[in-house]
Amino acid sequence: MQYRIIVQFAELALKGKNRHRFIKKLRKNIKDKLKIMDCEWPVQAIHDRIYVQIPNDTDIDENAARQVVTQLARLPGIAWLSFVYWFSEQQYRFLKPQPELTVIHDLIKRLAREQHQPGHSFAVRVKRRDKNFPISSQDFERQIATAILQNSDWDRVDLSKPDQTFYLDIASDGLSVHCEKVLGVGGLPVGSTGQVLTLLSGGFDSPVAAWLMAKRGCQTDFIHFTASHQPPGDLEQDKIVRTAKIVSESSGYVRLYVVPYTYFDMALLELDLAYDLILFRRFMARVATRLMPSVEAEALVTGDNLGQVASQTMENMESMNKSTEAMILRPLLAYNKHDIITLSEKLGLFEVCREPHKDCCALISKNPRTRSRHQILENMEKEYLSDYQSLIDDTLNDALVLTFYFGRLVDQQRVDRN
Repeated sequence: MQYRIIVQFAELALKGKNRHRFIKKLRKNIKDKLKIMDCEWPVQAIHDRIYVQIPNDTDIDENAARQVVTQLARLPGIAWLSFVYWFSEQQYRFLKPQPELTVIHDLIKRLAREQHQPGHSFAVRVKRRDKNFPISSQDFERQIATAILQNSDWDRVDLSKPDQTFYLDIASDGLSVHCEKVLGVGGLPVGSTGQVLTLLSGGFDSPVAAWLMAKRGCQTDFIHFTASHQPPGDLEQDKIVRTAKIVSESSGYVRLYVVPYTYFDMALLELDLAYDLILFRRFMARVATRLMPSVEAEALVTGDNLGQVASQTMENMESMNKSTEAMILRPLLAYNKHDIITLSEKLGLFEVCREPHKDCCALISKNPRTRSRHQILENMEKEYLSDYQSLIDDTLNDALVLTFYFGRLVDQQRVDRN
């Protein structure tokens, strides 16, 4: 017997001629995630599933293997996955006319005793992929159910809505047994649909927006605007750094560009402009757009939510759109705040996002205009921010870039733009 992890695709199964490309990307993401966990195990794609083989010579036990399953479940592109007990056909010969099934019955009895909960019901599901197996699926299900009833405290079968299901999958190369399916996040493998750059603030919205884009297959980098030219003393304890780190746990390779907004702030110093917040948002979009080619980003992502705050009206969003030629994606546009908070809890972002943070947008303006027009803003920029390109250059020249890889900070350096 061996241990394996079965990975079932999400919507990849619906792909046509380019399906192989998506599966290949998911397989690579799984291998990379395993490697960062010091589990360099064989990963193989066969038909509609991916199999992770846990070598016999590894010292990992069943509980540790299940922890690996939990970590892999965070990768986009996976519908469900399970830790399974694998019996090789080459060794056990289950496809012969009268197979010896004692080893399967013994395992099922043990699992039934371990999984039993008083008052709960169970069911057995057999999938006979190879029809050379001499027992029909229904007959084999009855055999296994009888073994469970006679050798454990289970006393109730429910074929419609069981509390516990025991799965047996019979293929040409072997037979697998498992009793737990861990739901994945679905979607598409990260890196399969393009690269984006996310404007990261200190709130709940933008990291959740970045994760939603990762779920749609986008590799994301971040740009964050800060009041300081210097990195925080304890860099890895900084709120923004920890936020990017958490997102990278499921999206893999992530770069965080930390840039000062002080040059913009100084340019408008002592000018009490009613449009300062939307001017700042246009400035952020332009700085991010300038950075896009170097990170190969095809679009900008924001955490904007229509009508949530004064700056996120239809008119202000349009003014921001017209400040740049880059495509701006807003995956949270129609979300309720409650939905965003709930999702942040599920993703492990809630606790870090709720920490106090001096968000740059809050510092710029106390009473932002809810409606703006591009032409008025453009005239103000020409009057008060006449050397706009130098403003962008100075901002990016002071950037600090941090690189994460599946939840680990692997590099940090100043950006060299000379």
